[in-house]
Amino acid sequence: MRFHHTLSLGCLLPALSLLPAPAHAGPLAPLPGTTPPASASAPPTTVERLSRGVVTVERDGRVVAVGSVLSGDGEGRILTALSPIGPGEVADVRYADGSVVHARVAHRDRAWDLALLVPLAGRWVDGLVASGASPVDVPLQAPVALHPGRPVVVPAHVRGVMDARSKEGNGVLASVLDVELQGSTPTLGAPVTDATGGVVGVFVRACQATLPMVPPPGAAAAPPAPPPPCVPIVVAAPVSAIKDFLVRTPAPWLGINGTPDSESNTHGVRVMAVAPESPAQKAGLKASDDRAQADLIVAVDGEPVDSPERLADRIGRHAIGERVKLLLLSGGKFREATVVLRAAP
Repeated sequence: MRFHHTLSLGCLLPALSLLPAPAHAGPLAPLPGTTPPASASAPPTTVERLSRGVVTVERDGRVVAVGSVLSGDGEGRILTALSPIGPGEVADVRYADGSVVHARVAHRDRAWDLALLVPLAGRWVDGLVASGASPVDVPLQAPVALHPGRPVVVPAHVRGVMDARSKEGNGVLASVLDVELQGSTPTLGAPVTDATGGVVGVFVRACQATLPMVPPPGAAAAPPAPPPPCVPIVVAAPVSAIKDFLVRTPAPWLGINGTPDSESNTHGVRVMAVAPESPAQKAGLKASDDRAQADLIVAVDGEPVDSPERLADRIGRHAIGERVKLLLLSGGKFREATVVLRAAP
């Protein structure tokens, strides 16, 4: 995630209303790879940009969380909470224009209850950015989503900063934000934003340890007791925790060096070198300075690739551990190879 740009809003988003679309503005731009509108639309307003950065995460047509598209990421990855996604690795993501794509969990942090989703189809790259302001004693807001569609935005404020425990109770979460929403219950994964649209936190599950019982003065010492129970709570993971999570996000690795090439008018990426013990080597990809002996990667999961940049883009849409099918051409013959992606050493 590159939390480095800054959005600004002319005013606070209105309470208990849908994110507004001014009458003079055109429809939202389509996802990459979809049909563009018949006529050019007006440039998006800052409010529209903010609305585009918020998605609903759904399963079987039911909203389970809200997510934030990462601005400047290039891959259209989405930050959300891990626990509402459940044991499955795939969820549906609904964008501001109503389009829905499948997404896969690419990285997770069980302690902080954070997940990073990679869209498996078109990528929406308009996103949110981190706030540099202190979230205490400033006007805030957060989207709430109960049904598919554009979330409702409600006012919020930070009641305080505290330490909590992970939802299982076995790890300390430092400096979480205790956020209260006006008349609403937080939606997991939803961003808490300041007046300029910068993200100050993301709602996650945690727990708060209860104090052990202290015997009255003079009473006999009680036998050792199990740790006190941990009360489930919803807090906002601060920007510092989010940035640390994203820095630790490994990228999927194929393990080749390639160059643009073509064979019999078929464009692709010629494999010039294969890293030892890489997914490419284990899948049997062949490299050589002799183009007649080296594999030409023509497509990734049926999507054509004609440059190393496009190949990296296609691989980057997948998660570590995911199986990816490569269409290869060598010596005038096509074949398929399945690679299991992993992090680079």
